[in-house]
Amino acid sequence: MAYPTWQPGTLYQPGDIVVPITMPAPTSAVVVNGEFTDGANGWDFSGGAFYSGHVSKGGWRTCVELPGNVAEGLALNDTQLVVPVGKKITAACLIEQGASIAGATRGWVEVHWFGAGDTLLRVDKGNPVDDGSGGAVHRSTCVSTAPAGASYCRTGIALWSVADHNHSVWGGNLWVEGAFSGLPADLAYKAVQAESGFSDSNEPAWPPLLGQTVVDNEVTWEAISATRVEWKAEPLYVAGDTEPEWVEDIGGLVKDGTATLRTISRRVEDPKCPNTKIVAIVASKVFCADDDIVSYSATVNPLDWSTTDDAGYLPTGLQNYGSNPVAAMGLYRGNLIPFNAEAFQLWQVDEDPASMALLDALPMGSTQHHAMAAVSNDLFFLASQGVRTVGIAASSTNFQAGDVGMPIDPLVQAAMLGAIPPLGLYFPAAGQYWLMFPQHEPDRTEVFVYTMTRIGQVGAWSRYVFPFAVEDWAIAGDALYLRSGDLVHRVDDSVLGDEILADMGGELPVRDVLPFPGLIRWPWLDFGQPGVTKLLYGFDIVGTGAVSVSFGIDQTNGGLFTPGFVVPADTVPGMVIPMPLAAPSLAVELRYDGSERWQWNAIQLYLQDSRPMA
Repeated sequence: MAYPTWQPGTLYQPGDIVVPITMPAPTSAVVVNGEFTDGANGWDFSGGAFYSGHVSKGGWRTCVELPGNVAEGLALNDTQLVVPVGKKITAACLIEQGASIAGATRGWVEVHWFGAGDTLLRVDKGNPVDDGSGGAVHRSTCVSTAPAGASYCRTGIALWSVADHNHSVWGGNLWVEGAFSGLPADLAYKAVQAESGFSDSNEPAWPPLLGQTVVDNEVTWEAISATRVEWKAEPLYVAGDTEPEWVEDIGGLVKDGTATLRTISRRVEDPKCPNTKIVAIVASKVFCADDDIVSYSATVNPLDWSTTDDAGYLPTGLQNYGSNPVAAMGLYRGNLIPFNAEAFQLWQVDEDPASMALLDALPMGSTQHHAMAAVSNDLFFLASQGVRTVGIAASSTNFQAGDVGMPIDPLVQAAMLGAIPPLGLYFPAAGQYWLMFPQHEPDRTEVFVYTMTRIGQVGAWSRYVFPFAVEDWAIAGDALYLRSGDLVHRVDDSVLGDEILADMGGELPVRDVLPFPGLIRWPWLDFGQPGVTKLLYGFDIVGTGAVSVSFGIDQTNGGLFTPGFVVPADTVPGMVIPMPLAAPSLAVELRYDGSERWQWNAIQLYLQDSRPMA
């Protein structure tokens, strides 16, 4: 690249580049006065280091000395050595420790790299010499690579001593190898002053190092490499100062500054996409219910529903129990399960459509897609009778074979009468399956929670009532979030109540916390032979948190219960709590007001028959 030659008395703009008439002198390839033959000339001393006329046993003059009881010192040579970026320089020096104890003193050679404006970029150190007892002399060597942005380097000798040591340490005989003895290739000079200015009538003393500057009357020149190319980025499309008038037609164009924007649709435009909400993702495809079949997209391309031998459909309507449309879908051990009102089918799915196959079909159906959840290696779903699992239903081929949801079937069937579809989820952090039945007017959500207590054992159901209608849910990390309108609730087992927005008569609603009371109720129990009157004379309870206890005494009278009375959380210490009652069957009811954390562990009833057993 050809640049103009510098001219005297010429107006130069910032950014102008010239080459000098008289090139600067070549840089040095060796350090000046590295053996201190000219005393301290050409050296900078810092810390406790100083010039010394000490002569070693070998006869060489060290001249850099660090006295005892001084922590550290540095002698840095003034010679600016040029090394191309990525190339190596080798520096070395000799260290003498005299009468110092091994490890009490040490010395090494250093290479200091500087960038533009004499900014220190990096310091590389050679091997430390820390054992020279008896006057022995050892060498410290450093091989250093020029970093990016380096203009030059300087080398020096560093010395160090422990605080309680009083013997000196010396260094000297500094030399280098690998420095550049000429000038950087195609050296040029760039005007870097803020405004345009005139050059002097005489040529300046051009600096030989990249990044260094020289003042030329009103112009400041910086040494650069003339082989570099400078790129200036300019935006092709710039938005206007105001928002444009948007068009709503698909494919329409609107001008916005220097950019032209086209309206596109965010929908899947493939006409074979069913666009229903009953969707499952498996085998790198999207499966979507399409009346009595299940369509699927191309592999890893949910926009494509038409490519032959990649996209297609499962012929669920041609199999057994296929007269009703597909209403729900889930995953069971990596296989796809489409449900309709009559039955479910088990399909092996694969990225290759040729490897897809029907595995099984059983007459047990479900129409609640959002109530379905994969739990462990099973699939929980909501049937017309209640919560069921594919594993047990498939092995028993009916809904009455002791499945997990049977204990709460009457409660679930009553909750299913609401108009809002239920939501199901698996909460891994708690090991729970949640089945939520939201409703409006009043806003509330009835939730049935199945908790797996131990691996291989049946869990337990709990029922919760939230004072808001849950519209959606999400799991982030180990936390479960529930959305109700514009509010997002986080499930936290350390909180004693539910947070809601309450209307207190002001302009804006305020946050309020409703206590979360607890209720535990047993069914009517005979405690022996049915119809025989039993005498209850006391009980004990074990748990945490104050509890109100009531007893059902008349099963035929709509479930008559005694008034509740509060007892301590743990009544085992001391006497039995007296409770004289007589009835052929009894029920127990425990109520917690929610003002404190509570837990129930056990209850013991003390009773006897009032007549001999037959």
